[in-house]
Amino acid sequence: MRTTTSLIIILILALASWWLKDFWQETPIVKTIKNEHFPDYFMENFTITNMNRQGEPDYILSASRLDHFADDDSTEIIKPHIIFKEEDGDWSISAQRARILKKTNIIHLYDEVQIIRVASVAQQPLTIKTDYLKVQPDHKIAETDRLAYIKTQQLELKTTGMIFDNNKGILKLLSNVKGSYDTGQ
Repeated sequence: MRTTTSLIIILILALASWWLKDFWQETPIVKTIKNEHFPDYFMENFTITNMNRQGEPDYILSASRLDHFADDDSTEIIKPHIIFKEEDGDWSISAQRARILKKTNIIHLYDEVQIIRVASVAQQPLTIKTDYLKVQPDHKIAETDRLAYIKTQQLELKTTGMIFDNNKGILKLLSNVKGSYDTGQ
C-alpha cells in the first residue's frame, strides 16, 4: 500500500510539474521566419550607372523599386528602365518588372517590354515590343522566344523569337516572321 501511495504521489508530482512547465513557459512575441522568400534589403527610386573600361557610362539602370532576397540570392525590380550608351545612338529597354537570378548579370524582363533605339546618322529609329526579354547587359544582347513586334519607319514585323545583338548590329528573327514594308511610293 505504501508503494502504491508513493507511486501515485510521484505520478501526481510529475504531471503537475509537466503542467506547470507548459503554463509558465513564455510565448515569444516575435515569430521567427525560416526559409521564407522575404527581402533582406530594398531600394526605391534609384539609378545605377555601370561604367565601361574607359570610365564612361556603359548602361544606366533606374527603377521604382528593387528587392533582394537572401534565400535564393535573386533580385526583383519594379518598372525597370535601362539605357545603353552607344556612340551611334542610345537604346533603351523598359518593362513592368524584372528579375535577376543569383549572381548572374542576366536580366529577365516581363510585361510590356519595349526596346527603343533612337535615330542616328547611320540608323533609323527602331521599336521592339514583347512580353518577355532576356538581356545580357555586358554583351549587349537581348533575346526572346515569345511573340515580338518590330517597327521602323518603313518596316513592321511580327516574329516568334528574336535575338538582338547590338555589338554586331544584328537583329535575328527566329520563326513565324510576317511583316510589311512601305516603299514610300
